[in-house]
Amino acid sequence: MSRPRAKILMLGSFALCGCAAIGPDYTPPQLDTATDWQASNEDRFTADSPTSLANWWVSLNDPTLDGLIDQALAANLDLASAVQRVRQAAAVRGVSAGQRFPDLDATGSYSRDRQGSNGFPAMLEPAEFESFALGMEFGWELDVWGRVRRVVEAADADLQASIEDLRDVRAILIAEVANEYVLLRTAQARFEVATRNIEIQRQSLELTRTRFDNGAAPRLDVAQAETNLANTEAELPSIATDIRDGLLRLAVLLGEQPTILLEGTLGFGMIPGAPDLIAVGIPADIVRRRPDIRSAERQLAAEVASIGVELGDLYPRFTLGGSLEFNSTNSGSLFDADSVGHGFGPSFSWNLFDGGRERSEVRAQEAAADIALLGYRQTVLEALEEVESAMYGHARQIERAAALTRASDAARASADLSKQLYLEGRSDFQNVLDSERELFTAEDNLILSTAEVTTSYIALQRALGGGWDPTSPQDDDPPEPSEDSGASSE
Repeated sequence: MSRPRAKILMLGSFALCGCAAIGPDYTPPQLDTATDWQASNEDRFTADSPTSLANWWVSLNDPTLDGLIDQALAANLDLASAVQRVRQAAAVRGVSAGQRFPDLDATGSYSRDRQGSNGFPAMLEPAEFESFALGMEFGWELDVWGRVRRVVEAADADLQASIEDLRDVRAILIAEVANEYVLLRTAQARFEVATRNIEIQRQSLELTRTRFDNGAAPRLDVAQAETNLANTEAELPSIATDIRDGLLRLAVLLGEQPTILLEGTLGFGMIPGAPDLIAVGIPADIVRRRPDIRSAERQLAAEVASIGVELGDLYPRFTLGGSLEFNSTNSGSLFDADSVGHGFGPSFSWNLFDGGRERSEVRAQEAAADIALLGYRQTVLEALEEVESAMYGHARQIERAAALTRASDAARASADLSKQLYLEGRSDFQNVLDSERELFTAEDNLILSTAEVTTSYIALQRALGGGWDPTSPQDDDPPEPSEDSGASSE
C-alpha cells in the first residue's frame, strides 16, 4: 500500500471514530416530587435549605462527640475499605480507558543453531548459525461504532457510583457514632437515676426498720421496703452491661481495640440535646443530596452505557496493525537497511453467526438497565419515606418527653408527700412504696425519652443526607474522572 493511501485510510478511520456511539445516550431520570413535606406543618421544622448538614452533629454541642467522630473518620475500617473500593474502581476505569489507545509491543529474539554433517542437505562438516531479531508490533482497534467509548462511559459511571457509596458509608458512620454515643450517655444517666432512687429507697428501708424496732410499724413494711429496694438494685447490672457494650461498640467504630475506651477516658456525661428548630428543605433536595440516591443514578448510567457495549459486539471490529523488525545472522549488521522488515494494514473481524447469543446479551443488558431504573426509583421513594417518618417521629418524641417531664415532676412530689404523710401517721407504707416505684419508673422513662428525642434527630439528619458537603470534595475522596472520559453528568 502506498503511503498516501495509508494516510487516507487512517484519516477515514479517525472520521469514523468521531461518529455517535452506538446504543442509547443516557439521560438522568426525571422524578416528580412533592413541593413540601407532609410533616412540615410542625412548628419545629422549617422549609429553609439546610446549611449545616455537612457537619450536623456540631449542633448537638458536645465536644467529646465531635472528637469521636473525627477519630472515626480517620480510623474506621469500613470507611477505609470504601476508600479502597473507590481506588479499585478508578483502576478498572483506567483499564477501560486504555482500550482507546494502540497496543505497542517490543519483540526480540536470539538463537544459535547447529546443523550436523549427516543432515539434509549433506555438509562436509557441521555448521553453526546465529540469528538476531529485534522489532515492534502494534495493534489498534478503531472505535468505529463507539463501543470502546461506551466501555469507558460505563467505567466512569461505576467509579462515580463508588465515590457516592464512599460518601454514604461516611454519612452512615457519623450517624452510627453519634447514635452509639447517645446510647452510652443514656445508659450512664439511667445508672445515675437508679443509684439515686436506690438511695431514696434505702432511706425508706432504714425508716421502716427504725419504726419497726420502736413498735410503730409492722414487719410487713420492712419486708416490702426490702423487696422494693432489691428490685431497683437488680436494674444496675443490666444498665452497667449497656454501658460496657456502648464503650466496646464505640471503640470498634473508632478503629480501636475494644478495650481502649474501657479505661474511663469518656467518663460520665450528659445526653446531647437536639436543637429546637430544624431546617429540612424540600423533597427535591433529597434527590440531589443523598449519596445512596446519587449512587443508584450512577449505577443506572453505567447499565445504560453497557447496552452500547453489548450492541457493539453485533458489528464488525476494525483494527490497524503493523510491525517493524530487524533480522540478521550477524549482530553487527542488525540495524543495516537490508535487515529491516515491516508490515502495515487494516483487518476486521465479524461474528456472522453465534446462535443468537449476542442479541440475547443485548436484551439481557436492556433488562439490567430497566432494573437499575426501577431500583433508582425505589431508592428515592424509600428516602422520602425515611425523611417523613423521621420528621413525624421526632415531633412525637418531643411531645412524649414533655409529658414525661411533667410525670417525673409529679412523681417526685408524690414520693415526698407520701413519705411525709406516712411519718405523720396519716397514710400507710404502701403509698410510700408505690410512689417510690413510680418515681423510679418516671425518671427512667424520662431519660429514655430524652435520648429518643436526640436519636430521632440523628435519624432525621441521616435521612436528609447529612454528613458530607456536596459543594466541595471531601479530603478522603479520590478525584472524580476528567471531562474527557465521556461519562454523562447529572
